[in-house]
Amino acid sequence: MILMSAIALVMVSCQSESNPQAQSLSNELLGMDTVTVSDTLNTEVKMKMEAAVVKDRVEGIYKIVKSLYMAHGGVMENEILDRCYCSKSWNKLLMAVRKREHQTNTLFFDIDHWSMTRKPGMVTFDEFEVFSLNLGEEMTASVTFTVYEDDTYTPAYVDLVFEDGRWVIDNFHDMKYMQDARQSMERYLNDESMLM
Repeated sequence: MILMSAIALVMVSCQSESNPQAQSLSNELLGMDTVTVSDTLNTEVKMKMEAAVVKDRVEGIYKIVKSLYMAHGGVMENEILDRCYCSKSWNKLLMAVRKREHQTNTLFFDIDHWSMTRKPGMVTFDEFEVFSLNLGEEMTASVTFTVYEDDTYTPAYVDLVFEDGRWVIDNFHDMKYMQDARQSMERYLNDESMLM
């Protein structure tokens, strides 16, 4: 039995020595697989690391939001938060809405996009999870979380963009009332009936 194993081992080693093309092809394929696996692992590691950065960023923002709401009795001037933590595009759209409100003597906001509430009150934010992350040319992400009020909760999420070296919020989604804040603002701005 040992003799047959030794003969088989010698034959295999002789075959690989006698066919250098097969050995070269085998090495090439092995190298390609290693690079592919390595690239895939690097991408997965980068995605996990950046997802952790995004999650920490949103959790950090909402810790500040919570403390500001608590310090001001459940009422907060959102434009300060928008300027600090939102994208240039969001703030430009917001300013257009403010201008339209002034021109038409109407109010657009009936819900606080930061606290996802319709009336002032104490809120907490929890259960943050990154559910979408794109690290392409335009880096984007989405993070879900839950807003807790006294006796109710609202599932929500924010969309983020990577801008000027940091992640900033680009849109707010209230999943309880199925509201997309950016889409609602754009509809408000395009509503010609208000100009009559």
